Amino acid sequence: MVPMTDVTLEQVFAGLLTGGDSAAFIVVALMIVVLVCLMIAASAGYFQVILNIAAFARPDARVRAIGNPMVNRETAAAVLEAHTLHDLFDRFRTAGHAFPPAAEMDIDTVERAIRAHYCRSLISLTANVPDSVRGFFMSYTGMVLAEEAAWIVAAKARGVPPADIEGSVTSAGPLTPEMIRKAVHASGAEEAVTRFASAPFGPVLAGAYNLAGGDIAQFSLLLRRELLIRLSLAARGVDISLAPPVTQVAGRLIDVANLRVLLRALSFGTPRERTSRHLIPQGGHELIGERFLRAGRAGSLPDLIQSLAGTQYEPYLSARPDAVRDADIPVFEAALDRCLLDTVRAVANQYHLESGPLLRYLVALGFEAQNMQAIANGVAASLPPEEMERVLVLEEIRE
Repeated sequence: MVPMTDVTLEQVFAGLLTGGDSAAFIVVALMIVVLVCLMIAASAGYFQVILNIAAFARPDARVRAIGNPMVNRETAAAVLEAHTLHDLFDRFRTAGHAFPPAAEMDIDTVERAIRAHYCRSLISLTANVPDSVRGFFMSYTGMVLAEEAAWIVAAKARGVPPADIEGSVTSAGPLTPEMIRKAVHASGAEEAVTRFASAPFGPVLAGAYNLAGGDIAQFSLLLRRELLIRLSLAARGVDISLAPPVTQVAGRLIDVANLRVLLRALSFGTPRERTSRHLIPQGGHELIGERFLRAGRAGSLPDLIQSLAGTQYEPYLSARPDAVRDADIPVFEAALDRCLLDTVRAVANQYHLESGPLLRYLVALGFEAQNMQAIANGVAASLPPEEMERVLVLEEIRE
């Protein structure tokens, strides 16, 4: 028997060729093959990591350079000093948001300009992310555009004049001016839904409208639910090596959506069986399994917040006992917004070499648009800066 140690490759091949003590040599040869395969696999894994880092390096650097100035407290403080809408948009441009110049401004044109800028920013971002995560970003952008289309449907249901609707909505990507014009001039909400049939979000829009049975409030909630389910599916379609930050952000969005539904239901006394239609039982991040069931069974706001003990959401929702006592939903909404913004910033830090910075930028864009809308309305109403600041979603400055 040939010893298993101090065997060279030359001895192995020689032994195999001559047939001498072939069993031992075959075992050694197999061991060498296994080791070589393991080394190749490990090298391939490291090589894939390097490729992933390289793929995200440029888009990550781009969004870091652009940033999200309107969730920055210092930038927002400077913008809040605006006295007119023209002055406000000059400050938006100084902060880094490239709005085109406008001769005349009123609150309707301003709100439309902000929404158009938001949609353009999403489409531009989606076009510049790596292919490996583009499906998720496309799904998120589609969600925003679908909700813009849903606003048109809701306006038709309320009997808003076509000219007023057309002057308030914005076209972007698959939501074309022609599609908007046809929907706006439809005979009613149901016909308006059919005008979006050719859009990627058309089937989702129609499904939610039919399920709601003409109830526009139900339509909005059911649409949001279905869009988030599809977003979760898009997140799970990302390659497993890149999936963790994407699925975490999708899960957080679902958690927050579920909490909004539960908070409103408990505040307004909505029956539990009706509330359950709007919840998303799968795809959450922390609100899953038994915790999801406990939250759904909560009979009061204090019970709901207690069921969230140990999650990231509980400290934000319990920070204002007066809001719990008074069932102050706007305070809870703002708390969840801040929690989500803090969460995506943490994801950006943890996955800073992958999609983390892109995901933070994606979600924060929505809060920037929300903040700009709030400030514009405040400036138009001549509100003091401190009153406007109270409704903004801003990142906390940490030492």
